[in-house]
Amino acid sequence: MVVKSERGRRRYVFFEVPQPVRRDDVSQALEGIGSVKVITCSDGRAVVRCSPDDREAVTRRMSEGFDGCRSVRTSGTLRGLRDRYPSLKVPQKRRR
Repeated sequence: MVVKSERGRRRYVFFEVPQPVRRDDVSQALEGIGSVKVITCSDGRAVVRCSPDDREAVTRRMSEGFDGCRSVRTSGTLRGLRDRYPSLKVPQKRRR
């Protein structure tokens, strides 16, 4: 695993988005902003990973791009978001 000093810090931003918005729509809206990745987007919820410096730009672009979109919470870890909002959890793969 790469240490933070090499890859940099990350922020996970949880958004409430309009129902018909898909992962591709969010990716397209955020094109051109640093290293951004859409972690999940379904059922009116989206989680986006970005650098701390790009967080404001991501939030602004999301609210401008989608009517009714709002940032709910920002976390330094994906686990922190998923623990606080259980609806974001995904089923774990079965181990052998």
